[in-house]
Amino acid sequence: MALPRLIFVTGKGGTGKSTVAAALACAMARRRPTTLADLDGRQSAARILGHQASAAPDARVAPDVHVATNYAGSATTILDGALELAALTPRAELEAFIQRIVPLRAISRRMLKSRTFGYVTAALPGLEAFLMIDRLRLIAGRAALEDRFAVIDAPATGHALELLAVARTIKGLAPIGTLNRLARAVEEFLADRNRFGVVLTVLPEELALREAIEAAGTLRDQLGIESISAILNGVAPALFTAAEIDRMPALGGHRALAQRRRAAAEFAVHARRELKRAGLGVVELPMQYAAQLGALELDAMSAGLAAGLLGGAEPRAR
Repeated sequence: MALPRLIFVTGKGGTGKSTVAAALACAMARRRPTTLADLDGRQSAARILGHQASAAPDARVAPDVHVATNYAGSATTILDGALELAALTPRAELEAFIQRIVPLRAISRRMLKSRTFGYVTAALPGLEAFLMIDRLRLIAGRAALEDRFAVIDAPATGHALELLAVARTIKGLAPIGTLNRLARAVEEFLADRNRFGVVLTVLPEELALREAIEAAGTLRDQLGIESISAILNGVAPALFTAAEIDRMPALGGHRALAQRRRAAAEFAVHARRELKRAGLGVVELPMQYAAQLGALELDAMSAGLAAGLLGGAEPRAR
C-alpha cells in the first residue's frame, strides 16, 4: 500500500483518534522522519506520548523513541531526530500568512493589531481555518522534498469535515487574487492521493460505524478526497462460543458479560464488512486492557498499525 505524505486522522469523539495518531506517527517514524501535528491546541497526541515542556532529556515515551526538551509554543520538538511534534494554531497561521504577503515585519505587525484588519478577518469566515489547511499543504510539500511523513491529529469528524471544506468557501468569497489561488491549490492538494489521505478511527459500535461511513461518503463525493482508510479500534475476541455460553446459566452476571463480549465481537465483524463495502481499507487494533495507556500499549498499537496499514509500504514517489 503506497501512503500519502500527509495522513489526516479524524473520527467520532471517543474512538481513540489521538491515541491512533500518536501510535501511527511512532510506527511511521521508525521508517522515515515523521511530523506529528496537533490542530486543536490541546496537544492530546503529544500528552499520550508522555511529552511535557519540562520533560527530562531523553525521557522514554515508547521503545526507540525519546522526547527532547526544546518545545515552546508553536515551535517543534525533535524526538530522536525521527519524530517531530508540532502544534498549529489559527492565530499563528494568520500571523504567518500576513508576514508572507507583507514581508516588512513592522507593517505586518501593525496590520495584525489594527481594528480594520479585524473587520476584514470577520468578513471572511473560515479564513484562519483555511490557513491551517494551507499549512498542511506546505507540510506535505516539505515531507515530499525531505522524504518524510506527516500525521495530523485532527478534530473530531464534524469539525474536520468543515475544516476540509473551507477552501471551497474561501474560493467563493475571493473569486480572484491570492486567496483564490491558495484555495485552488488546497483543493488540488486534498484531491491528490500522493500527498493527502484521511484515516477514520472507528469503534465497533453502531453510532461510530454510521458516522465513519457517512464521513467517508462526504470526503469522497463532496470533497474529492481519494485516499481514505479506516482503523477499527478496540476490537476484542469473543472468548466463548454461543454453545459454551448456553451451558453457563448458573453464572448469572458472568454469563451476561460473556454474552456482551460475544455480541461486541460479532459487531466488529459486521463493522469490518460494512467499512469494506463502503470502499475503505480496514486495519483492526485490539482492545488495550489498561487503565491508562503506557509505552507497552502504545508500542503494541504501533506494531499493529505497522503491520496492517503500513505493511511493506513506502511513500508514494513525488
